[in-house]
Amino acid sequence: MLDNPKDDDIRDVMAEEKRRGKRPQDLEARKLHKERLETLRVILALTREQEAIDAIRLLGHGDDPKELEEILKVWRALSSSKKR
Repeated sequence: MLDNPKDDDIRDVMAEEKRRGKRPQDLEARKLHKERLETLRVILALTREQEAIDAIRLLGHGDDPKELEEILKVWRALSSSKKR
């Protein structure tokens, strides 16, 4: 279930206000991190390996065979643990 974008903005402003006088947070980096985590959740939820490979390549990863193998190793481990 996705949060309302307006709620996210309100939370960001509240967090910013709490941190007043402290080291600033990079909101763009936080949003990018959140988007990447959501994308990773989608990939890990895929049930077929070829779908996972296609999604990884769409994201611009997997051109390096070693990198792809490492990503698939994690996907396979999580995928097999869901089947148990």
